[in-house]
Amino acid sequence: MALRIVTAAEPMRVDNLIVFIYGDPGIGKTSLAFSAKNPILFDFDRGAHRAGKFRKDTVPVSSWADVATISNDDLQGYDSIIIDTAGRMLDVIISDLVKDQKNCRKNSKELSIQGYGALNKRFSSWLNLIRSFGKDVILLAHAAEDKKGDELIIRPDMVGGSKKEAYKVADMMGYMTTVQGEQGADISLNFSPSTSHHAKDSGAIGNMILPGLDKNPTALADIISQAKDHINSLSEFQAAALQELERYRSECMAAENADDLNDLREQLTPDHLYLKEMRQALDLAFKGLSHKVMFVEGEFVDDVHEEVA
Repeated sequence: MALRIVTAAEPMRVDNLIVFIYGDPGIGKTSLAFSAKNPILFDFDRGAHRAGKFRKDTVPVSSWADVATISNDDLQGYDSIIIDTAGRMLDVIISDLVKDQKNCRKNSKELSIQGYGALNKRFSSWLNLIRSFGKDVILLAHAAEDKKGDELIIRPDMVGGSKKEAYKVADMMGYMTTVQGEQGADISLNFSPSTSHHAKDSGAIGNMILPGLDKNPTALADIISQAKDHINSLSEFQAAALQELERYRSECMAAENADDLNDLREQLTPDHLYLKEMRQALDLAFKGLSHKVMFVEGEFVDDVHEEVA
C-alpha cells in the first residue's frame, strides 16, 4: 500500500483536543464542561450534582478500579470526556499506588520518587488512552495561588510533577474567573498567556466573556470547534511549529529555577517560526521567577540571598 504523505504545504488534521479549564470553586467549571459535545463526566470530585439542571451523564469514581480498564466500547455515543477534577484524579491514583509498598517511602504511605514517576506515567497514559478513542478530553481543576515576590500567579491546583504532565498533554488551557462588566459580574475564560495566570492557546481563542448557558447551551462545544478549525487551517509545517511553541510554553510555565530558564534559553533558535512568541514565553517565566532569579552576564542565576532568606 502506498504511503499517504502529507506535504509541508498541506494542513495536518486534528480531530480531538485536550482542553484544561481551571478556576475558583463554584464559578461554573462543571456546568461549562457539560456544554461540550455529547459529554460524559468522570466525577472524581463528587461534585457533579452542583451543575444542577446542566448536569448530564456521569460516572461516579471512588477508586482507580472504577476506570482502570475503560475501553472504547464503554464510551460509545460520547464525544467529550470530562475529568472533574484533575487534582482529585491524581489523589485516586495515589491511593491505588500506595497499596504497593514499592511505590512508597520506607514504612510510610507517602509516595517515593519511584512512586511519583508511576503516578505521572499512569496519569498521562490514561489521558492518551482516552484521546486515542477519538474523544475530546476536558480536564477541570481548582485554581491555586503562587506568591512570587510581590506578584500572585494563578495556576491549576495540582501536585508535583503531574502538573508538568498536564501542561504537556493539554492543547489549550484556560483560566475561568469573575470580572466586572457593564451589567455586573461576568465570567471570563482566558486562554491568552499572561504574567498573572497560566494559559495555553493553540486554538487562537484568546480571552472571552462566557454567555449564560441558558442562552448558549453549546458554549464549550463551540469553543473547541473553533479551536479545531484554526489548527486545521495550518499547514503541517505551521502545525508542527505551533506544537513546538505550545510545548515550550508548557515548559516555561513549569520552570522553577535558573537552570530551567537557562535550558529554555538554549532551546531558542533564530529561524523558528514562533521565535517571537517563544521569547515572550521565556520573558513571562523570568518575570514570574524574578523574586529569586537574576540575569547576569548572559545567563540566569539563582539569587543566593533568596536562598538564605
